Amino acid sequence: MQCPLVSVVIPAYNRPYTLKIAIDSVLEQTYPNIEIIICDDSTTNEVQEMLDSYLDSFPQIKYYKNDKNLFLGNWHKCFDLASGEYINYLMDDDMFHKEKIAKMIYFFENFENITLVTSYRQTMDESGAILPPLCATERLYEETRIMDGRMLANVALTRCLNVIGEPTTVLFKKADLIERFGVYKGKQYSLLNDLASWLNLLSKGKAVYITEALSYFRIHPNQNNQTLGQSAFTEWLDIIIASREDGFLDTNDLFKAALHSYQERIRGRPPFVADIKRIEMILKTLET
Repeated sequence: MQCPLVSVVIPAYNRPYTLKIAIDSVLEQTYPNIEIIICDDSTTNEVQEMLDSYLDSFPQIKYYKNDKNLFLGNWHKCFDLASGEYINYLMDDDMFHKEKIAKMIYFFENFENITLVTSYRQTMDESGAILPPLCATERLYEETRIMDGRMLANVALTRCLNVIGEPTTVLFKKADLIERFGVYKGKQYSLLNDLASWLNLLSKGKAVYITEALSYFRIHPNQNNQTLGQSAFTEWLDIIIASREDGFLDTNDLFKAALHSYQERIRGRPPFVADIKRIEMILKTLET
């Protein structure tokens, strides 16, 4: 019986060196049935030139150079071109552990109603040296566990931290993500495009958290979330409020915890004065 096809989709942008490392980590996977979709938003031809030898040798790699910069649309293009039953985004500066796909597929194939599988992810610097974890990337649990999707989402929302993982971290079924990647309740998120999709998936079923480091998250000055600007951080408040429509933060205590976490992260920062007032109004409503 053939293993289901997994599409590893890579929205590439001007990083041929780390993209090569990312691709090699996919080609080294122990799981046997993977296609690699690369949609290139680069402003130069360096990525295309680096890929020439790969395209000659590996027919499972499919490459598309965009005529113009698509930004978030490049993520949607990757998704649309994927033929796999399962999808795993891979950022062009991250990499996989060689058993990532095999260990994650196991849970979909052997347990019911799984909509998202994630794991601990190892942080590394620009050169690939191991870094200590960030607050968001600390190991959540000491043992691998299956849990209600809303439970995992509530951990992220009440901490105001994406503890679930970056796009590289998560494997999911293509059919389970009905809205566009990064769209939640009709809003396209940019800073939180990953969390927006994780909430969509977690509202439908169970999550798996694997304690092993099955992906590697590269921290460097030019990574995508460093280029969006401070104002994008306000997306946290929008997604906290919107999440209640799907049954997340289903008690006032959980909702308050999420609001207070966001409030603490923006306290004393002038660009977020309007958000502070918005939170104060919501908290007053909850007290009445």
